[in-house]
Amino acid sequence: MRDYYYEIGRRIASLRQERHITQEQLAEILDISIKHCSEVERGLSSLSLEKLIFVSDYFDCNMDYLIHGISEKDICLAFPKEMIQIMRSGDEEEKKLLTEYLRMYGKLRHSQNC
Repeated sequence: MRDYYYEIGRRIASLRQERHITQEQLAEILDISIKHCSEVERGLSSLSLEKLIFVSDYFDCNMDYLIHGISEKDICLAFPKEMIQIMRSGDEEEKKLLTEYLRMYGKLRHSQNC
């Protein structure tokens, strides 16, 4: 089984270092102790959901990146640009149609695998 605490902590440490922020500064920003910040980065402890959301917003990354290592860039590269444009367009009818299409595709795929 994957060690999610370790992987999340490693990503948080990497984001912190990219921004040239010390553990002490990040601990202050998160309103946690320096010891707890260190333990999170080493995978010995975790942050609450609220703190993870704050980290995601603060470092301008998505939760998929923090938890699974999947960045928005990775997602954008995996999907056709037309799908991404539809989801970003704000056109609710287009989004609904695309969602229905994907559900239908999932059902067809599932029925072929059974």
